[in-house]
Amino acid sequence: METKVKELIAIGAAVASGCEPCLRTHVDRARTAGADAREIDTAVHVARAVRLQAVTGFDDAAGRVLRGEPIPVMATDSGCGCGPGCQC
Repeated sequence: METKVKELIAIGAAVASGCEPCLRTHVDRARTAGADAREIDTAVHVARAVRLQAVTGFDDAAGRVLRGEPIPVMATDSGCGCGPGCQC
């Protein structure tokens, strides 16, 4: 995988995790690797959408718990999605 793509992915991870020092570092590295403003902007916007979905998805789950409704579970019976034997 080329450096520019790796740095754009790292920008997304930095935005999604809320790490400003990482964001600054990876934006600089992406520019050095040839990423243009549109590509960097796209990486940031995609990460924002992912972060927002994680928050709103969890808010939905919390609301279901408060209303006494079941929460859909991915592929396990543990209730959290971690896997069999999870102690969450």
